[in-house]
Amino acid sequence: MSGQYLSLREVGRRLGIPPSTVVYYKDKYAKYLPSSGGKGRRQRYSVEALEVFRRIREMYGMNWSTDQIENELSIKFGMLINSINSDQQLINDAGLEPSSDMQTVINGLSNVLGKVSDLLSNQALFQAEIRDLRDELASLRSEKRKLAADTNERIMDMAMEIGRLKRDRAELFRIVRNKETGLGTEESAFPSAGYLERPLVIMNAEGEYLGVSGKNRKHFSLEDFVVLLENSVNSHRSVDLRWKGDSGRWVLVISASEEDPSVKKEIVLVTEENITPSKNTVVRIISMNINDKAVPDALLFSLFRQIRDSFDR
Repeated sequence: MSGQYLSLREVGRRLGIPPSTVVYYKDKYAKYLPSSGGKGRRQRYSVEALEVFRRIREMYGMNWSTDQIENELSIKFGMLINSINSDQQLINDAGLEPSSDMQTVINGLSNVLGKVSDLLSNQALFQAEIRDLRDELASLRSEKRKLAADTNERIMDMAMEIGRLKRDRAELFRIVRNKETGLGTEESAFPSAGYLERPLVIMNAEGEYLGVSGKNRKHFSLEDFVVLLENSVNSHRSVDLRWKGDSGRWVLVISASEEDPSVKKEIVLVTEENITPSKNTVVRIISMNINDKAVPDALLFSLFRQIRDSFDR
């Protein structure tokens, strides 16, 4: 880099700025302008000062305030000016001439420092953009989680509806078969809608009722539980669902079979209507058998806890 120094007149000529305007900029923003020392007309400015003057002219053209201009100059040129002024003081103290080799080296270092200052400014912009991208990513992740939760809820609703349609179909087939065989139809052969929709509970050893209620959803009902049972055997070729009234209780029998008669699964669920101490009407599971084997109470409680954990989400 050249050790050339310029007068204010030469600065104005190179930038196309009137001399009076250059002097005004010099007086108002002197601390941001690297000079060679000296006073009055003998004062000279390094070629780096051209960029400072040019930037000041540009900011005035954009109607920036004095505070805004000084802040911009401090960020972009503050480090450069301090370095040049410090180096210039060392040169003056040592009695060196500005045109010496030492001055050329120092000017080169000053230029490097100026570039570092620009890089630091750009780094701040990059960091701000990274923060914005991170915020946007967090928002997208939140929307994704909400969409997944909504989708799962809709899938559950569809599964419940499919289960109800399957039961209706099975009941229609049963009615048709009864008519064909002359058995007629009995209203008591199927529980009421109210019975199916009541909260489903089990009772622990202390006589406490354990049920399930979902977030933003109705309680977990016998109807919902039947859907889960049906889904557990829906891979079989044939599924038959039968209800039977027995001394105030309702017994549900779900039979599933394959082409091979030896492959069969049967679930028997016994329920009855109860009134809780808080005067709520519920349907309680009395017992549950799978292939003639009783499901232990501990396993039934564990099943209800799993249902509660998934249903409450």
